[in-house]
Amino acid sequence: MPEIAIRRRFTDSSDINCAVLIALCFLVTSTGWLSWEYHLLNQITAGATDVCTMVIGYLLQALGIAVYEMILHRRPDLSGILLPASLVLHMALMVPAVLSPAAGLTILSGLMMNLVCGMIAGHYLRALTQNAASDRKATVFGVSYAAAILASWLLSLVGGGKIYYSSMVLLICLVLTIAAIMAERTIAGQNTDAGEENDARLDQRNPVKMAFLLQAGLLVFLFSIVNSGGFAFPAADLGQIVNVEFSRLVYAAGLLIAGFVTDRNRKYGAICALTALIIPFIIFSLRGEPIPSVLFWVLSYFTFGFYSVYRVILFSDIAAERNLMYLSGAGLLAGRAGDALGEGLCLLLADHAAIQVGLTAALFAASVALFFKLYQVLYIPEAVHQQSEKERFAQFAAVHDLSLREQDMLHLILDKKTNSEIADHLCISENTVKFHVRNLLQKTGCKNRKELLTIFETYRG
Repeated sequence: MPEIAIRRRFTDSSDINCAVLIALCFLVTSTGWLSWEYHLLNQITAGATDVCTMVIGYLLQALGIAVYEMILHRRPDLSGILLPASLVLHMALMVPAVLSPAAGLTILSGLMMNLVCGMIAGHYLRALTQNAASDRKATVFGVSYAAAILASWLLSLVGGGKIYYSSMVLLICLVLTIAAIMAERTIAGQNTDAGEENDARLDQRNPVKMAFLLQAGLLVFLFSIVNSGGFAFPAADLGQIVNVEFSRLVYAAGLLIAGFVTDRNRKYGAICALTALIIPFIIFSLRGEPIPSVLFWVLSYFTFGFYSVYRVILFSDIAAERNLMYLSGAGLLAGRAGDALGEGLCLLLADHAAIQVGLTAALFAASVALFFKLYQVLYIPEAVHQQSEKERFAQFAAVHDLSLREQDMLHLILDKKTNSEIADHLCISENTVKFHVRNLLQKTGCKNRKELLTIFETYRG
């Protein structure tokens, strides 16, 4: 998909407004998530915390994206209040998630908070698809997330690094929530494309096949499993061993690089994401060596930046091309499901390195095979396809010894022109058209036009 055919383009201010909205939403949700994780570590074991946050939490985020799209599909009139309501609900759930002395309430409220996080993500990804210019979309996303990560790190420096462990984080998130709601109001008037009201209907001029969508979703899913399978960001490392806010700065670097590269050429961004799949195997090879845990965090976070951009932009482009806005968050949905499964496998097979490496390698092979299958559809330049079609037509004409006039007839028949339309196009009589069509059918051994079309479509030279 090197050139993205989007129906509208926006000004630089629209890109900036969209970036601000995404950054604020991601900052408030990630801040709440980190505070919840730190609070959980004081109440339950590190292993149980990993399961709650990295497995169940991620699955609920994926579910939240689906819930958001289902609500908006059934009730498009709620589009103006769904994000503010989700942000307020997130704030309400965050209070017990980071303050409750009871582990059960902390877990329950935190998990529900993850569900709402998914709904918030669904909204800002739709905003990205609708408002960001096609050639700046990946950059807008990468810069937004990177800015939020940088702000998260700066917050971690407040109060001697204890801000995420204190109730002060609630006040900070309240301010961020209000700012996000105001940012949403700023860009709300930009989403006026009437086509989005019917996003459940495929654009007949540019249809998308369900098999293609399933393959794209499966690719993102597999990529995310392989990436997470190498390292599960264990909660046991948090605190004295690893400063997660600082290590995530490498994630920001990966996001920025991936964003700029992807906007330069979608193909390059996809190849970078595929190439980054080697990182989990590097981590596998380094295990058992006297290497600080922070190196594994850095490697994994850097890789994660490429997948974060790739999976979001892949489906954002598809949604924009076909005016199917409900697909805007499908990449993150599939990715979060893959993250959860990858983290789960990593935790489950922590003591079975051989099985873990073998399974990850098998999934890697499947990812590569599927990637190159979709690569032919998404990233091969249109000119190459056109040249291939010209060569196939020339070979077909040569094999059946078609005259130039018969080739003209074949071109127009392939365009579904009637005899009368062909006559008008070539400025000849309809009887002359019938004569040439009859000769064309005889030379190709066809009984009628339908059979001719079938033979040509299946011809491979």
